Amino acid sequence: MLTLQTDVVHTQTDYGTVLLDEHSGRYWTLNPTGTLVLRVLLGGGSTTEAADAIAESYDVDVATANRDVQALLTDLHAAGLVGTNTSF
Repeated sequence: MLTLQTDVVHTQTDYGTVLLDEHSGRYWTLNPTGTLVLRVLLGGGSTTEAADAIAESYDVDVATANRDVQALLTDLHAAGLVGTNTSF
């Protein structure tokens, strides 16, 4: 299950989600697609479920959605926003 680091808080906005690293003071914004992925993964869903949710909500095939989910996870890990012990 995906978890955010303890110093990271998030809130939804009209345009997606904002993630704030309270330790560094840096913040990131996710568009509605990224918000959907984050919601599925934080809710205990798998990357496959997140990709399926994108494919159902947007005009995109599952293979493309899966690549987008993996890219987002890579970026979240690189930014230090999610736990390093997360496995999918």
